[in-house]
Amino acid sequence: MDSNLKRLVQGGTTSRIFDLWSTSRRHAHDFDFDRRPVFQHRRLNHAFLIKHTVRPHERAILPAELAVVTKLIIPVSIDDLGMGGHALFIEERRGLPKLRKFLDLASSSGDSLDADIDRLRELAALPSFDPFLLADRFLKHERPVDPRYFDIAPKERKAMQAYVARQIASVVAMAFGQKNLAEDDERALKFAIELINGEETEKMNALRQTLGMTRDEFVKGMFGWKGVLYYRWKLNDVTDRLRRFVIDMDDLVIRGASANERQQINEIRRYILKETRQRWAALVSVLDDFNHEFERFCANGEATTIRNFLLKADGYFFHFGSDLSALTHVTSYWDYWWQHRDPGSLSARDAMEVFPSFLRSLTRDRGHGVPKVLLE
Repeated sequence: MDSNLKRLVQGGTTSRIFDLWSTSRRHAHDFDFDRRPVFQHRRLNHAFLIKHTVRPHERAILPAELAVVTKLIIPVSIDDLGMGGHALFIEERRGLPKLRKFLDLASSSGDSLDADIDRLRELAALPSFDPFLLADRFLKHERPVDPRYFDIAPKERKAMQAYVARQIASVVAMAFGQKNLAEDDERALKFAIELINGEETEKMNALRQTLGMTRDEFVKGMFGWKGVLYYRWKLNDVTDRLRRFVIDMDDLVIRGASANERQQINEIRRYILKETRQRWAALVSVLDDFNHEFERFCANGEATTIRNFLLKADGYFFHFGSDLSALTHVTSYWDYWWQHRDPGSLSARDAMEVFPSFLRSLTRDRGHGVPKVLLE
């Protein structure tokens, strides 16, 4: 049982936590919202889902190849999170049969639970719970989900606004019919808030006309653009931690290793750094493409270039989410690992425990490039 659920309340979704409890409570009396839930079962639709880095003591109940799993926590009481919750991993052996038994549904309700179990598997298969990744997956699903489930958590939304304002100041200037606009101009910040919240305003309509887009194209394009800006902001946030991780891995001294252990550890470390750099390069490549098209548009007023990119931007979400979540999981766990240890060196035993997990998390295609023995 998990006893501290209040710390999981986000008020929306983050890359790590899908907070269904807050969203379901906030819109509890909205009939239209109830028509498109994430889960049919009420208790599941008030749950928390968490992308979780596997700890050593959890490996016995989970598939060996998984470095990150999805934890489901169902509150004991929807009205009182202080009572704690029941937790299991979606991927754990016999986890979903245990869930069926716990929910104690009558056989006549089996169809709805089957659909919910399928959805749990879909959510577990996603690399993260980034709101744009979720929306891209489920808004046009055969069982569509209300878009309000994919609202950015308030803390992230506020932190993102100033960054977005700086990034789009030149486009905001066009919407206001000006050549230039300062990055800290209040109009840029207001426009950024409108963009993030998806509001339809006179200035948004002016931008749509400048881009020569239909309303449907504009809505899709803004969704794509907002997603790209979201990932740029997240990438900006992880850059320093990633740089520190690479330096630490390069400089790390391994203590107490035999000759064979040292050779294996160094080989795993080499592949970790290689996969890390490949993930980073993939992210930077897509963002460089965006920046190139964006600069052409701002410099020359070529609406076609930015419009075309906006319309294909949401196609990058899975790759963005996959690469960024892999890097985030590794760097955050690395920081967590060193909280109570002296930096600079690691025992061979600890290295053999942690390094394969990092490599599993970072490796895209386990059939190519990385020797299978290093992932075990």
